[in-house]
Amino acid sequence: MLITSTGQSSLPPPDKPLVEDPVKVTMDIPLFYVTERGPTPWPHSIFCSRVFAETVLKAMNDLLFLKHMGMVHIGFYNPRQARKKDGSLIEPVRWSNHAYGEAMDWKGVMTAAAVFQGVDVVHDTTAMDRALLQEIWNRCSAAILAIGRRPEIVNEGAWIHIGLWPK
Repeated sequence: MLITSTGQSSLPPPDKPLVEDPVKVTMDIPLFYVTERGPTPWPHSIFCSRVFAETVLKAMNDLLFLKHMGMVHIGFYNPRQARKKDGSLIEPVRWSNHAYGEAMDWKGVMTAAAVFQGVDVVHDTTAMDRALLQEIWNRCSAAILAIGRRPEIVNEGAWIHIGLWPK
């Protein structure tokens, strides 16, 4: 995994929070973005904070690399207000940890045989193994706790929000 320092995002809105120590991350594993046609290759680096890269992304990269799997997501950095699963704003209104470059919405894994396995182990018959899901959850939590921050890992059903609780 390659972590490279970068500047702040130029995305709107102009009053968005600054990302602390912004970086671009090139993973050692394939990345996929979910569209209406399913997961499609996502050949981009990830813009985020260094602390997110060195905790969550490193934990995901290291484990999935060993298992010859890719990571499937529906988003990383997004300068927006925090919201609930249904899209309504969380009260009191605050910036999402996506706006700080410290979160992702994780959808599942892509196996070496190019089979998508989602995180919805309750409703999806093609979902990933519960043990793998638990191992990813535990590794990400442990990495965040190891730097003295609080994990914000929320199972939203069809995806899992993985982030660092805002400072």
